[in-house]
Amino acid sequence: MRLGFIGTGTITKAVVTGICRFGVPFDRISLSPRNANTAAELATLDERIRVCASNQEVLETSDVVCLAVVPQIAAEVLGELEFDSRHHVVSFIAGISLAELRRLVPQVNRVARAVPLPAVAEGKGSTAICPADEVAKAIFSTLGEAVEVDDECKFDALSAVTATMASFYAVLETQAAWLLEQGLDYSAARAFLSGYCVGLANDAARTGQPFSVMVTQCMTPGGINEQMHTELSRRGAYGLYKDALDGVLKRVRGAA
Repeated sequence: MRLGFIGTGTITKAVVTGICRFGVPFDRISLSPRNANTAAELATLDERIRVCASNQEVLETSDVVCLAVVPQIAAEVLGELEFDSRHHVVSFIAGISLAELRRLVPQVNRVARAVPLPAVAEGKGSTAICPADEVAKAIFSTLGEAVEVDDECKFDALSAVTATMASFYAVLETQAAWLLEQGLDYSAARAFLSGYCVGLANDAARTGQPFSVMVTQCMTPGGINEQMHTELSRRGAYGLYKDALDGVLKRVRGAA
C-alpha cells in the first residue's frame, strides 16, 4: 500500500506514528511539504517515508490518499490537485460531507470519511469511518477501535461526541483543584487522577458491558458512589451533557 497525506498536522503525525509503531503494512508513505518540521520529523521514523516537494507529488506517488487539511482551505487545496480514478481517498476533514468531497474530487471512485483522534499514535484511539471502507478499517483497527457506520447522520453524531475532550479534562481539573483544597499538591493529585482514569477506561474496554450496568455495579447501596451519582443526577448534571451534545450536533450538521 502506498499511502499519501495531504496536510501534515497533529492528526497526520498521530496516524503516521501509529502506523510505524504498530506495524500497519505499507510500501511507501508520501507526506505533504506543508508543516515542514513535522514532515521532517516523521520522515525519520522509517526509510519508506518521504517528504514530497508538492501536494501533487503526493498524489503521483500514492494510491491511498488521506486528506488532513483544515476545512477552511480544503476547497482551495483540493482544487489545485489532479486526482485520478486509481486514488482511494480517506478524508479527515471536519464538516466536509461525502457529497462535497465527491464534488471536489470528481475523478475519484472511492471516498470515505474518518475521524482519527490523537491517541491512535499510542494504538488506543477510536476512529469513526463512513461508509464502511476496507482500507480505512485495516489501518485504524490496528491503531485502536475502528467503528464503521453506514450513513453520515450517525457519523456526525460520533463526530459530535469528540467535542467532549476539553470537558473531560475540565472535570479532572475540578477534582484536582478540590484535592488541593484538601492539602494535596498538584503533582500528587494529577498522578492519582490519571491512574484512576486509566483503570476506569480499561474496565470499559475489557468488559464490553453496557455503561448502565457498570454504573450500577460501581454503587454499593448507601455507599459513596451512589451518593455522588444521586447528587449529580438530582442536579441535572448528566442532562446538561446531553443538551450540550445536541448543540454541537446541530453545528456539525450545519457545517456539513
